[in-house]
Amino acid sequence: MKNKPENIPPMTKKQPLFRRIILPVVIAWLFAFFIASPDYDRSAAYSAGQEQAKSGGNSVEADSTDLSNREIEEINTFEPGAFENPNRCAGCHREIYEAWNKSKHRFAWEDPFYQPDYLKASRETGGATDVFCGECHAPIARRTGLLPPPDGSRFDETSTKGVSCDYCHTVKEIVEPVNVKNISDPGRVKRGPRGDGRSPYHEVQYSAIHTDPAFCGACHNVTHPSSGAVVIDTYNDWKKGPYAREGIRCQDCHMTPGPGVKKNPGKSSVMGEERDHVATHFFPGGSVLFHERDDNEQQAALAREMLEAAAALETETTPAAGGVALLVRIKNVGAGHKIPTGVTYIRQMWLEVTATSDTGEVVFTSGHVLEDNRIDPEAVVYQTVFKDAQGNLTPKSWIAEEIAYDRRIPPKSYDEQTFDIPVAGNGKHRVTVRLLYRSMSQEAADALGIEGLDVPAVEMARAERTLN
Repeated sequence: MKNKPENIPPMTKKQPLFRRIILPVVIAWLFAFFIASPDYDRSAAYSAGQEQAKSGGNSVEADSTDLSNREIEEINTFEPGAFENPNRCAGCHREIYEAWNKSKHRFAWEDPFYQPDYLKASRETGGATDVFCGECHAPIARRTGLLPPPDGSRFDETSTKGVSCDYCHTVKEIVEPVNVKNISDPGRVKRGPRGDGRSPYHEVQYSAIHTDPAFCGACHNVTHPSSGAVVIDTYNDWKKGPYAREGIRCQDCHMTPGPGVKKNPGKSSVMGEERDHVATHFFPGGSVLFHERDDNEQQAALAREMLEAAAALETETTPAAGGVALLVRIKNVGAGHKIPTGVTYIRQMWLEVTATSDTGEVVFTSGHVLEDNRIDPEAVVYQTVFKDAQGNLTPKSWIAEEIAYDRRIPPKSYDEQTFDIPVAGNGKHRVTVRLLYRSMSQEAADALGIEGLDVPAVEMARAERTLN
């Protein structure tokens, strides 16, 4: 008697085309890719099974802050070559690699705007900033003993690629979200926000810290090592603000497509399963200038979108002697941290106000860009300014003793400024208010010594009003 289809033994059933042909071909191609890679021998050595995937979430440990800086440094010391070159990751994670490869993380070290400032700080401090500043921008070089010197002359190829795949995905612990106080564990295990994937090359492990904004805070919170002055406070802004209370994380805005909390359906690898969301690795911020100079239109457009979504303007008028009092309200409507953020001692966000009569005559201006590409010195500027040990104002973070001036706008908050507009007669007047942004001031750009570097102003928000 012939077997009915339901009685056929499992091993003799016809397998789907994907399992019989396509999947074996893909796996064979991947292994061929890894074997052909120039650093296969080293990779194979640690992939041979000495470390197994651990269970648990790799969350921040309660007693982690008991570790001294010296102990953290000792734990984070590895041989050169311990971290994977990101080119290896591209074989399976092509889309993620391509996004990262044009991001500011990729160019954290090779950023032409960072390098002159970093080397100047090194010269002026006798090398005291080489590690403190360099560890954020070249973390692999620091942890494999290739930094210092600050000129990168000892770097291997992986070290030049800034904040790369294997650096982030081998972090196993956040000691404290400040000054790169995290613990690396390079090797076979790659950590991320899921842990249910499968790879023919490495172990996959769920890591709670990769879903936690504290992961970002380890680099995006910086305090001066001797004075304690706050240099960057992006994570602290978020932590103290409404977005943290609502459960909206850094990753929700900066690892999704476009501003706000969105989804990016797809696969994280060629053999991965379809997901409702795969974290994007563009990491957009406000760096329009950087991406435009690199002819990276996609990243520049994302940066503009982020800036335009961050703020809104409202205006009100009241009669005043000789004219109209124009109140401008600047609202932080889309950023989970203060605006501006990051290295706000060189950034500029300011108000430009123009009032014209019905005949087109300009009757009032404030905050306009002058002929030397600097802004009106009387402009209302949102930024921070440092004070040095002698009490002088300085743009140099490495000699900062305290913050002398800090005018920024917290998340879901606002700032107000009033302008007295001279309006004579009965004619109508038109006023235009723009909120403008530069990732660095023209003064800071000139100090870099880069010829022809004119910093453009990016419009974040605009409001127009008729004055009678």
